[in-house]
Amino acid sequence: MDRGIVFGRLQTIADAEEDFRRRVDEFAGFHALADAFKCFYLETVESINTHCRPRVETALSEFFPIFVARINTGFQSLVACERVAKRGYPLHAYTIHRNNFDSVVLTAAALQGHTDFYAIEGVVPGGGVDPDAVKKRRKETEFAVRRLMVGQESGLTPETIERLQLMDTVFDLEVHGARLSFAGASGWLRGAEPLSIVPKFHKRNFALHMNRYVEIAWMYFRLLPAMQPAQVPLPGDWQVKWKSLDELFEMMVAALDEEGDRNIGRTMVEFVQRKFPFSEKSSFPF
Repeated sequence: MDRGIVFGRLQTIADAEEDFRRRVDEFAGFHALADAFKCFYLETVESINTHCRPRVETALSEFFPIFVARINTGFQSLVACERVAKRGYPLHAYTIHRNNFDSVVLTAAALQGHTDFYAIEGVVPGGGVDPDAVKKRRKETEFAVRRLMVGQESGLTPETIERLQLMDTVFDLEVHGARLSFAGASGWLRGAEPLSIVPKFHKRNFALHMNRYVEIAWMYFRLLPAMQPAQVPLPGDWQVKWKSLDELFEMMVAALDEEGDRNIGRTMVEFVQRKFPFSEKSSFPF
């Protein structure tokens, strides 16, 4: 009981979360792009169900439902990250982006024939289920795809590879040990500040989430045309919208600034254009 209210002390957290939400509302361009992406995804799924599926006359590849499920899981994860970050926990959202990034890269690699959707899961069709063997095959696939998509066999410029490795390192700092979050307690550790318990807005922390969200959402967006069955493409107005939104994503990513480093935007534009080479006319390749 606090101030006559059961669990009333928790209002302190609720008030801080609401204040944080008001602070991030100033990033109007980011929120508009995120909302446009979500609306377009919902429209895409509806159009696939109402326009494409009823007109498909031949059986789709066994990989198609796996691909669509991976896209949908990624979409839901991005929505969850956005909710978490807007309420005051951007670094917690940032840790989820690590998995989002790895998953979308693997999906893009499978669409381009660098691997397949069974290998991503570490399974062999018709084979038994040996957890150790599954884990081993999954890791082997991830390492092989990483070399082709972001590593030394990727064909990307050395600068881009280096910056992608740096991004991976920063991900690890938070995912393994929450070291970026722990750095927020430095004032307390020095005895110079009280311990911060409720969410407190720090532009740098929110920017880490915001930048990764825009980049990864663009990667997932670039895969949406592959949801089109080759024999039944989506309507022409859908393709026009896709092209327009793709251009907005490119402009937003190109303008990214991280700790005063504008090169991060150029790096990610090169990566997405080279490793997610899909257009509004792309279709499911199998």
